[in-house]
Amino acid sequence: MNIKAGRPAAAAQESNTRHNLLVQARLLFSELGYERVTTRMIAKAAGVNAGMIRYYFVDKAGLFEAMLRETIAPLLQLAQQQARLAELRDPAAIVAAYYAVMAPHPLLPTLIFRALHNVDSAEYQIVSRVFAGFVQQMLSNLAQVLSAPGQLQPGLLPFNALLSCFSLAIFPFVIPPFMKQALGLELTPEFLQQLADHQRHVLRHGLLPTMHNNDAPCEDIPNGGTNA
Repeated sequence: MNIKAGRPAAAAQESNTRHNLLVQARLLFSELGYERVTTRMIAKAAGVNAGMIRYYFVDKAGLFEAMLRETIAPLLQLAQQQARLAELRDPAAIVAAYYAVMAPHPLLPTLIFRALHNVDSAEYQIVSRVFAGFVQQMLSNLAQVLSAPGQLQPGLLPFNALLSCFSLAIFPFVIPPFMKQALGLELTPEFLQQLADHQRHVLRHGLLPTMHNNDAPCEDIPNGGTNA
């Protein structure tokens, strides 16, 4: 009887340990970069033995990949929904979703950006593998939507519109530090929500024909990017 009663508590403790490792890994990787972070540092920050990382994730690379996958899970889910549901195939939803997922982790996009520019690094292999499916799905969805007859204002090219969507989504997070300081910019969740509303307005009035414009807020993405 006592053994059975203890099992849920043990399972909860294991879940908390794994969760804490993911949280601390995300914080340390985002702040210091992949190479400078060790499994010992992550384990110490999480208050556990480094053997727990081997138990749950095998090694640092496995923990890094799990952290990325669980952080962007809401984006992957949105991409799948957009592929199925016509009403979700909205260019502005991409920007709003990316902001919502990254708002709690504003340093993470910079880590991803650096990794994808360092093609000989271990983190490049991991990041490119994790994001390959998401980027392919989103590019396919957006390209199909933006290429549809009457979707864009006259004279606009679908490819350029596609670049605009991704630029608006990514740039606030990878803006150089000296520009942040000059602008007094802080990527707080409140500011990013405000910016998402602004970008939605820009996209819907700058890209889409008048008959398509609708400033109603986009639906919240699943879990709000707080999985890990």
